Amino acid sequence: MNILNILLVIVSIKSSRQWCRSTVGFTTCGNEKLTENNPLRIADYKHLLEFEGGYLEEIPTGSFKLLPEVNILHISNNHVKTIEKGAFDGLQQLQKLILYNNELRVVNQGVFRNCRKLKSLDLGQNEISDVETNAFADLPSLEELNLGFNNLLTVPTDVNKIKSLLSLKLNNNKLSSLDANAFNNLNKLEVLDLSDNQIRAIPNSALAGLSKLKELNLKSNYISNLNVQNVLSDLRTLAVVKLSINSFNCRDLNSIINAFGRKGVEVAKGFSKSQDQINGIGCKRI
Repeated sequence: MNILNILLVIVSIKSSRQWCRSTVGFTTCGNEKLTENNPLRIADYKHLLEFEGGYLEEIPTGSFKLLPEVNILHISNNHVKTIEKGAFDGLQQLQKLILYNNELRVVNQGVFRNCRKLKSLDLGQNEISDVETNAFADLPSLEELNLGFNNLLTVPTDVNKIKSLLSLKLNNNKLSSLDANAFNNLNKLEVLDLSDNQIRAIPNSALAGLSKLKELNLKSNYISNLNVQNVLSDLRTLAVVKLSINSFNCRDLNSIINAFGRKGVEVAKGFSKSQDQINGIGCKRI
């Protein structure tokens, strides 16, 4: 018997649709389905609970209410389409929830009620196009939110209510514009990722309120000009900005890089192989 087998502690709950096993560090479940009024029961579970197999399609109310000590819940790479209100009730100690690569289309109000200690929420790689009002209202401790790789057309207004946020990912969506004051309540935010969207301009006041922002990622958009003075009037602590793969002409890009440089802001080096490029950032000669 090797060391792995010695360390492996098997805790099984077997039925036609439910089994879980615990190792030294985490509990893994291969459930095909979670059913309403039948919360998951695990006699000796770990602080990290994960689901594998790719079978889950919905998470009913109270699915985890008998597992109050779980700190990290990992439900990625499944087919979750529906999360009912109160699905995570009972997880009073939950700090990290990962729902990456599922099939969610809407973030509903009430889903995260009672998750008041949650610090990290990953909703990336879904099909989210709508976030209901007050969907994040029950998350006063949230510091990291990933909404990347979804179908958002605008920045959800409810995001602006999460005043505790330090990192916000909105990359790889379908954002074409930013509204004024879209982030004006996020005065603790340090990292904002808007890369791989369809943004053409950064209007005045679009970044207002981001008084602690250190890194701004605007890579892979359609921006052709940037008023550095306006940007820095809002982002007074900015240290790094990423601008590669946009629509700058070389003269404007050179002016932008120099303007940021005079204020001590690094324009991250790009990786363009084009002959027309500055600092590795491709541009158009005029």
